[in-house]
Amino acid sequence: MNDQQLKKLFYSEEMEQIRQNYYNEAYRQGKFDEALEKGQGKEVFNWQNDDFSIWKDRVWYSDKDQYHIGIEGYMGFENMTQAIECYEQFNEAFKQYIEQSGGLKQKNLGWHKVYSVRAVNVTYENECYWVFLDGYKSEEISDLYWYMCDVIEQLKQVNESL
Repeated sequence: MNDQQLKKLFYSEEMEQIRQNYYNEAYRQGKFDEALEKGQGKEVFNWQNDDFSIWKDRVWYSDKDQYHIGIEGYMGFENMTQAIECYEQFNEAFKQYIEQSGGLKQKNLGWHKVYSVRAVNVTYENECYWVFLDGYKSEEISDLYWYMCDVIEQLKQVNESL
């Protein structure tokens, strides 16, 4: 195909939806890249030398704050009880921070859930337990607290099954 034929094909009616999807995705990616370049993330709470961190940034598509939680996965625990206690201590400190910063909101249950789990991976290597989470984000900082409550409950279930 020569250049003229390619242009004709590219701008044809059959290609309209594909072309629009491409432009829309390029626009979204550009906005995402722009937000990253601005370095909008700001840490609002950390615990235990940044092993547990909460930060917020501005959501480019809605101009609202969005809160993120990040937990270091490379913390080895001798047993699952230690891991659970560490996560509970963090969550208690985080809860106090939320209450001092405007108050903890009730858990938003949304739909009537029958079953739900969080992405929690627990491994045992070199005589230690390692806990890896998928991370979580929400426009409500209280949702991160409730997320951690769910994670802790899952860790307790894992501990009971060992």
